[in-house]
Amino acid sequence: MAAAQRRTFLTLDGLRAVGAFLVVMRHVPYLFGPISVPESFLAVDLFYLVSGFVVANAYRERLAAGGFAWSFVKTRLIRLYPLYACGLILGIVAAILSIVTDPAGWWTPTKLLTAIVTGLFMIPFFPGLPANGSSLDGPTWTLAPELAANFAYAVFIRSLSVPVLCAIIAVSGAGVVLAVVHFGTLDVGFGPTHLWAALARVGFSFFAGVLIYRGFGQAYQRHLLFSWALIGILTLILAWNPADSFKPIYELAVVLLGFPALLILAGRFEPGPISGRLFSFTGLISYGIYIIHQPVGNLVHFALGRDFDPPDDLSSLGYGAAFLGLLILIAWRLDRDVDAPIRKALRGRFLSDK
Repeated sequence: MAAAQRRTFLTLDGLRAVGAFLVVMRHVPYLFGPISVPESFLAVDLFYLVSGFVVANAYRERLAAGGFAWSFVKTRLIRLYPLYACGLILGIVAAILSIVTDPAGWWTPTKLLTAIVTGLFMIPFFPGLPANGSSLDGPTWTLAPELAANFAYAVFIRSLSVPVLCAIIAVSGAGVVLAVVHFGTLDVGFGPTHLWAALARVGFSFFAGVLIYRGFGQAYQRHLLFSWALIGILTLILAWNPADSFKPIYELAVVLLGFPALLILAGRFEPGPISGRLFSFTGLISYGIYIIHQPVGNLVHFALGRDFDPPDDLSSLGYGAAFLGLLILIAWRLDRDVDAPIRKALRGRFLSDK
């Protein structure tokens, strides 16, 4: 059992990396010319799904044994907060530059102060406030729902039998369907007026990941072709642009059926050693890329100048490639020189079980 708990899932690392890169293209579109990834926001549901799977793999037995829930809460915060803080700092720098260069623009000192205070507590949005933590770094809105699901799993794990998990997934899945019916899309959850949609998305995907781990998380085999095929399938899913009338059905099918099937296969088939190292590295930096890309993109836009307007054709892809290379470099250095040592120090300070 111990060996199974320590298993790494390299194909899942590759899927997370692809999702992160496509989200970058969504949020910094001016650097990628005519290439668009209209359904890339669904990567959030994939991240939640994978989170449930890997959390169950890493912590299920310790949590079920009792006495580990508070340590688990601290472990998850230590895992997420250092890079989150890096994204927050970059967002603050970008906001200050905006205030200085465009005093009549959206950012004001009051909004910045409010965003900093809420951001320090990982509050992505709060009704009535002029700015929030996610105003400084948009993608961070997804962290609070994920942490809520993580903590609920830790507290109630002894009650999470298969029937209970199925009930949670069914109720949350109904919420996902309702969100699509109400909003016409699943590109929701990032604001205070549709918090319930965020909870439905994370409730379905996170606990579906937990259930899939219980049923399919142990056996695996190496299959290079299948691993890369799954990477390609995910890319097509997130990059495809279905007809407007078909998008709601498409998004529901992907989240409720497609991603769970993809997770089952990705947990089953692992790449060879060379591809495995690539997947491992990109998976390692995927969280950093996801967290820092929007504020870094804003800073790059400042550096290039307000009048910068790359051509809207394939010749502009060099800008996008250079930006992705910059993000990879920054995320790698942050992981090596900031995140890893800070997390090590925090674990030594706050966790007795290192």
